[in-house]
Amino acid sequence: MKWTIGDIEIFQVIELEAGKIIQSIMPDATPENIKKMNWLIPDYADENGILKALVQCFLIKSQGKYILVDTCNGNNKNRPSMPEWGNLKIKFIEKLNKIGIVPSDVDYVVCTHLHFDHVGWNTTLINGKWSPTFPKAKYLFSKKEFEYWNSKPKKEMIDDLLGFEDSVQPIIDAGQAELVDDSFQFDENVSLIPTPGHTPHHVSIQIQSKDKKALISGDFIYHPCQVEKPEWGNTVDTYPDQALETRKKLISSLTDSGTLLLGSHFSNPVGGYVNTSGGRLIFKSS
Repeated sequence: MKWTIGDIEIFQVIELEAGKIIQSIMPDATPENIKKMNWLIPDYADENGILKALVQCFLIKSQGKYILVDTCNGNNKNRPSMPEWGNLKIKFIEKLNKIGIVPSDVDYVVCTHLHFDHVGWNTTLINGKWSPTFPKAKYLFSKKEFEYWNSKPKKEMIDDLLGFEDSVQPIIDAGQAELVDDSFQFDENVSLIPTPGHTPHHVSIQIQSKDKKALISGDFIYHPCQVEKPEWGNTVDTYPDQALETRKKLISSLTDSGTLLLGSHFSNPVGGYVNTSGGRLIFKSS
């Protein structure tokens, strides 16, 4: 899919389907509860209350520059806690090629946070060594987010610690990383905004051009069901209370605002709007 925000173009690049795993880490999103939210069906859940979701990234074209947002799982990565997303053999670069992009075209890679399913294609295994996939790109990480994961926090999942080792540290070693603050601005159209809680210094991507606005979520929200039920958290938030506060704040600011929300794990149609409908909030696809 492709979206146009004023002069900005945004392209979707899908890695894999993720509904089963997303539902497994959202305890309140049971099939019984999901079936009560009929506006989710058929795009975001099926008639049996089974969630639909994706692992995907977004490519932004702004002022002649290409910005790749989050890089999914990657191939050949060891993920013992979540083997479904480990040791993949996905033709991801070919998917970029289909929208007319080769790795050397990418100017920036930015990660909303450093969970393994958002950093994986940062690197590719070449001659037994993890090397930057995008040879000319500057990789942007929140400085404080990087410092958190660099401390190897024992409370976090082993797969995320491994993801740091194979998909973040090699970028530092190659000299292609830039550690930025949580409000970094790429240009007059694209900037980061802090959305903490899911990880300590999670950020989202704000896009605005010609009075049009969009927001690429990262994981402050996992699924459209959380628009109506923001209190439905997940089991992998570092700080659940802060994540809930962030989710409520962002949903409130998006409500009836006309801002396009691109949910990083939302199934197609990914882009839509937070609207009031019949006394409740829903996500209405664009």
